[in-house]
Amino acid sequence: MNRENPTITIMIMKPELATPEQAAPKAFWHELLACPGCRTPLPDWSRCASCGRTFEAEDGAPRLMAPDLERVFEYRFVASRSSPGKPFLDRVLRDPPTDHGLGALPYHFDPAQAVVLSRLPRGSRVLEVGCGGGQARAAIEGLGHEYVGTDLSRTRVHDWLQKHGGADILCDSHFLPFQDERFDAVYSAAVTEHLACPALALREIFRVLKPGGYYLGNCSFLEPWHDQSFFHVSPLGAGELLTQAGFEIEAIWPGRRYDTFKAVAVMMFRGPFRALVPLARLQHLAYRAQNRLL
Repeated sequence: MNRENPTITIMIMKPELATPEQAAPKAFWHELLACPGCRTPLPDWSRCASCGRTFEAEDGAPRLMAPDLERVFEYRFVASRSSPGKPFLDRVLRDPPTDHGLGALPYHFDPAQAVVLSRLPRGSRVLEVGCGGGQARAAIEGLGHEYVGTDLSRTRVHDWLQKHGGADILCDSHFLPFQDERFDAVYSAAVTEHLACPALALREIFRVLKPGGYYLGNCSFLEPWHDQSFFHVSPLGAGELLTQAGFEIEAIWPGRRYDTFKAVAVMMFRGPFRALVPLARLQHLAYRAQNRLL
């Protein structure tokens, strides 16, 4: 999704708190920070000189969030969007190029999104919202880009993902702690369905993107409710959310390598019944064959 005018493409233990000196690495993103409440730049991330909010570190990362944060925004809707026309559908509901030439991709990374990132100028600044274990960091930095990952926690991810270093900054995606128009690309994978107010979060993403920047994301649709998810979005639902946020959509396409039948089976079967999961593959193949015949 391209933001041209603007434009876009589609047993927990209480951690010990570190001091600000221990948790403030000399990274490029330090100069991009802003108070998540009043949006004033944060030269010292531990305290906002404007509104007086103070922040601490958790697991070695700045924790830039507060329970009293609030945002009011309007959602304007026009009748022409009640029924998207064929020209819009033909333009955005398509499968974009996938020949990225980067080899194996990280967990949740789509090849078409990798193509966009590989074409960005070296030194581009990339923000990952809801980065989990930070498993995309190495791939994005390997392209010569500057990377910063955010999430709510460094420990609320699978053990096998924690080895990647986790989030650089802990924050709420509805209140991103960055100044306006600072990133060349924003990436999020399997995050949107877990947002209580995706319309606001997408506006925040739009706000921190530079003009001409890209938003690359994905969201659950037919997958069942999972991990306290809020909204599972259809292709047209994604289009409406992105349009409302100000983006111009380049492409919306179905996910690869993880179909709905497998999602249902993985969440349905437990213990020895896991052996039944491969049957979902047969359902998926029958479904595709039926569509081709029809």
